Amino acid sequence: MTKLIAYATGALALALVAAATGSAVAYAVLHGRDTLSQLGMSVLNGVGIAVGGCLGSALVLRFKAARRFINTLVHEINEKHHA
Repeated sequence: MTKLIAYATGALALALVAAATGSAVAYAVLHGRDTLSQLGMSVLNGVGIAVGGCLGSALVLRFKAARRFINTLVHEINEKHHA
């Protein structure tokens, strides 16, 4: 039964991706000039979003490392002070 559900949901996901791809291709074919005129700006927006996401993730991870270091440092100072 679980295999049947897995195959059914996989098939549904594949059908949704195929429908979205077909819709995008149909729009591009029917609105060729509009699609090409917006392509450059859309690519730049996508690259900007990807770079921003990477930088944001790097900053969050860096802040986590800094907090962890400060927390460890404070615990070590407290242990030395109480010992």
